[in-house]
Formats: sequence, C-alpha cells, structure tokens
Amino acid sequence: MAILTKIRNRSGLAIGAVGLALGLFVVSDALNSSSGMFGNGNRTNNVGVIDGESIGIKQFEDKLDYNTANFKKRTQQENLDEATRGQVREQTWNQMLQDYMMSKEYKDLGISMSEDELADVLYGNNVHPQIKQSFTDPANGQFDVNNVKRYLKGLDQKNEAERTQWKDFEDYIVTETLQKKYASLLKKGVYVTTFEAKKVYLARNKSAELNFVALAYTTIADSSIKTDDGDLKSYFKKNMDKYKERENSRKLEFVVWDFAPTSDDSAVVKKWAMDQLEQFRVTDNDTAYVDLNGDTKFDAVAKPRSAYPEEVQARLFSDSVGTVIGPVFKDGKYKIYKISGIKQDTTYNMRASHILLKVEGSTNADTAAAKKKATDILTRIKGGEDFSMLAMQFGTDGTKDKGGDLGWFAEGQMVKEFNDAIKNGKKGDQFVLKTQFGFHVIKITEDKTKKQVTAGILERAIEASEKTSSIAYNEASQFASTSQNVEDFNKNCEEKKITKRVAEFVRETDNFLPGYNEAREAVRWAFNAKVGDVSEVINVGNDKYVIATLTTIREKGKANFDAAKERVITDYRKDKKGEQLMDKLKTAMEGNTTLDAVSRKINQAVTPVASQTFENPSIPYVGFDPIFAGMVAGTTATNKLLGPVKGDAAVYAYLVTKISNGPETKEYGPQKAELTGALQQKLEYGYFEVLKEIRNVKDNRYMFY
Repeated sequence: MAILTKIRNRSGLAIGAVGLALGLFVVSDALNSSSGMFGNGNRTNNVGVIDGESIGIKQFEDKLDYNTANFKKRTQQENLDEATRGQVREQTWNQMLQDYMMSKEYKDLGISMSEDELADVLYGNNVHPQIKQSFTDPANGQFDVNNVKRYLKGLDQKNEAERTQWKDFEDYIVTETLQKKYASLLKKGVYVTTFEAKKVYLARNKSAELNFVALAYTTIADSSIKTDDGDLKSYFKKNMDKYKERENSRKLEFVVWDFAPTSDDSAVVKKWAMDQLEQFRVTDNDTAYVDLNGDTKFDAVAKPRSAYPEEVQARLFSDSVGTVIGPVFKDGKYKIYKISGIKQDTTYNMRASHILLKVEGSTNADTAAAKKKATDILTRIKGGEDFSMLAMQFGTDGTKDKGGDLGWFAEGQMVKEFNDAIKNGKKGDQFVLKTQFGFHVIKITEDKTKKQVTAGILERAIEASEKTSSIAYNEASQFASTSQNVEDFNKNCEEKKITKRVAEFVRETDNFLPGYNEAREAVRWAFNAKVGDVSEVINVGNDKYVIATLTTIREKGKANFDAAKERVITDYRKDKKGEQLMDKLKTAMEGNTTLDAVSRKINQAVTPVASQTFENPSIPYVGFDPIFAGMVAGTTATNKLLGPVKGDAAVYAYLVTKISNGPETKEYGPQKAELTGALQQKLEYGYFEVLKEIRNVKDNRYMFY
C-alpha cells in the first residue's frame, strides 16, 4: 500500500482525524456515495477535482444546504456568522472527500460493518458511548439497554425529523467504525527493523566528551554581505528544491478604513431605547412588538434565572407580568426586558458558592487534615471574614477566581450529596460538606426556586450610521480610484500617511487577514488577481473597508524566486558568512595541533562539553545546530584536532576526548515499540491528507466562497 510508505516518509505530518471530527450533523450517506455526485463540467462550475473527476457546485451546495440546516437545528441558531458558515463549508468539503476517497478504499480492502456489528454497538455487549449517554436515566445515573430497544421498536411511529436524525446517527457510527478498522489495518502494516531501533538507541545513549571553538555567523553583520540579484538567482537555482512551496498562498499588502460606531451613533440608539420604554410597556402583543421593532425575534420559551444576565435577574424574578426593565447596555447593545409570562417548573434552580478543598493523599490522616482545614475556614467566615476572598485564597477548582460562585444551577446538575444539601437548605446557610471531590465549605446565596420567566427582549445593537459608513467609504473609494497599480497604491499610502498592513501567507481557504476577521472577499480577490493588481473597496466584517494589492503568488510544488526572495537572501548571507568564517578558521588551524592555539588565533574561548548526543542537537553557548551535532556523533577519532566544520549556527574546530557508547544491549524492544507507536500515530492522524495527495485532490472553493 503506497499510503504506508508515503506517510512513513512524511516526517512532521500531524493533522486532525478529519473524518471523526466531522460531527453528527454532517455524517450521512457515508456508505452510499457514488460517482453520480461528481458531475463533469467545465472548471468554472466545479468546486474541486478528485482523481480527475469533478465535484460540481450544485452537488456541493446541495450537501452544504443539508448540513447547514442540520447545524442550525442542532445548535438552535437561526442565523450563522461568516466564521461558522466557513466551518460548515469546510466540514462539508471534507465529508465529500471522505465519501468518495474512503468508500473506494473500503471497497478495495474489503472493509465493511455487518448488521450484527451494528446491533452490538446499538444495544449489544459493546454499546457506543453516545448511546449510553443519551439513554442514561438522569434520576439514577443508570443505563438500561432495554430503553434503546424500546426506542428502536417504536421508531416507525416517530416523526420524519426524528427518524432522519436517528438514521444520521447510525451512519455516523458506521463511518466511525469503518475509519477505525481502516486505521487499524494501516497500523498493522507498520514494521520497525532492528537497524532502525538500534539507531535510536545509539542516538540516545552514545555520547561524546569534547572541546570546541566556534565562530558564530552572527559575528558578521548582514549588511557586509552584498546581495545582488544575479548571485541570489544563481544560489536559488542551485537550491531550488529547498524553496518549493508546500501549499498555495498569497502575500498581500492592504490598508484599512474603520467605520466603527461613533458617539453620535451610540446616542441615537440610546434615544431609541428610551423612546421604546413606554410603548413596549403598554403594548398588548409583546411578540409582534419585539419582532417588528427589535434586532431579534421574540423568544416565547420560559427560562430559569440562570438564563438571564445578572443585572436583570432580581427584578425579572420578583416583579409581576408586564414589568419593563431597562434599558440595559451590554456588549454593544441596548436591551429592554419585559416580563411576558411566569410559570413554575417541575424542578428547582439553586445558587450557592463553595470553597473546594481536595484530600491530598489516601490515608485517614489526609482526610482528617482536609476536614479540619475546611472547618477552620468556615469558622473564619462565620467570624466575619469575606467568603469570596477566602475562596480565592484556598479554593482548588475553577470557581476560586470567581470567589467560589457556582452561579445558578439546575436540580440534579451537581452530585447527589451537594444537590440535596443545597435543596434542603435556605439562603444564608453556611456549612461543610464532604463529597467524592473533597470537602466543600458551602454558602447558599439564593433561595431555591421553580419559577421560570418568559421575557420579551427588545434589543438594538449600536452600529455605524449610514453617515459614518459613507464618510469611510468615500475616503476608501477616492484612494481606490487613484490607485490603478501598485506604484500608485504605495504613493497614496505615503502621501496620505496611511499605514500598510501585510498578510504574508494567505491560504485559499482562509476567512481572515491578520488582525481582521470576516475577510473572505479579500482572500477570494487575492486568488483571482495578478501580482501588482489593486482591489476595489472590500467590506471586511461589519465596520471596515479594505483595499489590497497582491505582491506575491506562491503555487504549491513550485519554486518562485520572487516569492522566496527573502528566504533566499537569508540563506545566501548565511552561506557566504560560512565561507568567510571557514577560511578564517582554516587559516587559524594551519600549523596548530591544539584547540588552545586556535582559540588564541581567533580570540574565541574553548568550550567544554561533558556529554553531546546525536539526539540532542543543541550546542552549549551556540544554539540549535544539528549539522555539528551529527558531525560529532559520527566522529571515531579521539584527541585529534578536527575541522573546520560548517554547521547551522557557526563554524567549528573541535577535539573529542572520550566516546561513550552507553550500556551494551542486544535487545531493542523498547525502541521498536516507541518507533512503532510514533509511526502508527502518524498513520492514524495523517492518512487522510496523504490520500488527498495520492488522489490528486484539487480544491477550487476559493472561486465560489
């Protein structure tokens, strides 16, 4: 299998397990995909290509619409922001790749999941964890497989949405199982030889004691190395493989006009909120009023106290129906709350603070010590010391930074002992309680309540007015109209004293520019532009305009001098410095047989190294230098002046005084196990990316989104 060799040779490959990360909402038709979804057509109508077969835009968008609808349903979101839409597109793309590529792999290798296997993970001896979680009785924490069987028996009587949801879940389990089988098969194909294991053992255990002198590259100023294009291009051609791009990317320079809301814009929304108070109070149709006048729709669901902001909780849960509260300003919005309905739930909501003291150890004495500490803290609290300050001082869980406040929580959310103690207590009670987590110093901060409130929330965000936006847009448009090329762009930046931003490695699928989110349109423009082009005005987010110029195009698998020039200059300078320092050190070594003599010639101290291994490429007082570390590891002569050696960070002369091979062994089992585990992990998390290379996957999504 070519995939084994390819992954094995790709050091550093570590990506997420794409298939398993897709989530329930995108896992469907995993076993039923066919080439019918990959229509033929011209390139402009295709979002991608796999093995020469095209993925049509219609097929992609049909799948995207399905996944988007599922995501909205699952997350109860009506509208998705651009970042979330981009995430769903990415997951949809990976799902289509998964369907096409993996179904072929499974078929070729004879990998399948039988009905008996599916039954086993649904209601057999190896029930899937998500099945257990979904069918566990919250009252007693027990899982009963008979509940699953009863549910499946009645599935035909469920509505279509519920049946579809279950089918998607079964597809997810099948896909997950096939992926695990495939990954397991790949991992079984890994074999580590004794020679490979021995190399690891020696790299770790063989060491050299040595002395060296070094002339670091940093001792020569960059400015002293001339870098004309002729020499740079010659160096580039000799080392072209080094500069081949690993992925498609672009370099942009761009300028930004911010039209964030002004104080005048804020004043307008504040006045709107004040004007709404009386009208909202007297309306007899809260739903219609909120829907017509607010930024969000009326939510008729009654909610517990914890669902509302702290600043309005008290009044919402103490005042009567019809009470209007606000306006409240928070997170850039003015909000007015109106109590539209009150109901009683079947379970309590409670609130408390605690200081958790974990038992440090397993003896009775450890338990007694923790209990005494908790009791002492409670005594201090009852004596008048501040609970929250002591929580921050002694707490051992995440609530310590909030003064021990647990906020409102539903009955049954905490472990039984804790839940019952709060439920049976009253506001102001303070006591010590032991649970499986340790000893808790507890203070009940609110009385329990079953009350739930439906609140109409009339809200409006402070946004830039048309006037504010127009001013910024006019300035940006004027800049764009006088920037027909990159020379004009740079001239305008200089004359108008506008700071240029740089986006160095922008990828096809990025949705952002450095420091600026929701910049997908700017990225799309970059991948359809030529070097030197200047964009029109592009809207970024909700409050910025951007104009960009494309300065560099980098194409995957290609080496481009202009794109790599900065790296070429750095490497060329380093190479030339190395040549100069090699000559200098070679001259110093002529006629000398000791490091001390060489040291005096170049005015550099001799550095002793007690133990240098090949596994550790860090050189004392020099830094990371695997070339020199490798040279030392390969040295067999002792007490002999060697060099000069051109390393990664410096040029060296050195003398090995002792070589230690480490303890002798003929058993390299631990090293084989270690290497095998590392390779298997690469396979498990890397095969999908390698398959994309093998199948010649071409991603054209940037042309559409």
